[in-house]
Amino acid sequence: MITPTGSCRIAFKEWAGVCEALDHGRQTLLLRKGGISEESGAGAFVPEHPEFWLFPTAVHQAQQGLRGEAPTLTTGPTVPIRLLARVEHVRRVVDAASLPALENFHILTPETVRNRFHYREPGLWVLIVRIWRRDTPIAIQTTPEQAGCKTWVTLDEPLPVDQMTPVLDDREWAAVASRLASILDDARDRPAAIGQDSGAT
Repeated sequence: MITPTGSCRIAFKEWAGVCEALDHGRQTLLLRKGGISEESGAGAFVPEHPEFWLFPTAVHQAQQGLRGEAPTLTTGPTVPIRLLARVEHVRRVVDAASLPALENFHILTPETVRNRFHYREPGLWVLIVRIWRRDTPIAIQTTPEQAGCKTWVTLDEPLPVDQMTPVLDDREWAAVASRLASILDDARDRPAAIGQDSGAT
């Protein structure tokens, strides 16, 4: 295991309920429409930031968007920063029929995932992420630049990432990552269904 070192100033805004699931090992991926760029000359795709803090937010979080009860995030001048994510693998899903196979790896409702998949044009980026946890969260003062509906935010100061604990140990992580990579590789090799109902609402 390569443990995080140094510091990180980039944070990824995500629903508080998803952050809690990542914190407890009940979720091991992130689903995104964008935030992916193509490496020049290599033909591979990488996230804008391969390592980042999770910035819990209630923006657009709805109870019906998650399977199970969503935690209440107290709004105020500070946000607790506790979890660091490292992107280990990136895959793109272009066939909606592949989405149910991912349900054991996240807590979003099928409707939420379908809506994201069909937003603007069909397809989703799946980021397989390993999570590290701080024993004690760092409360940061939020700024106007960090508010609103955005994905990436820059913290005022980089936060140290040393001496953090992985949510899943090496054996657990290897098993989960292997299963997920296999599912996503199968999805990548499968052509998108022709004429399927978009399911968009």
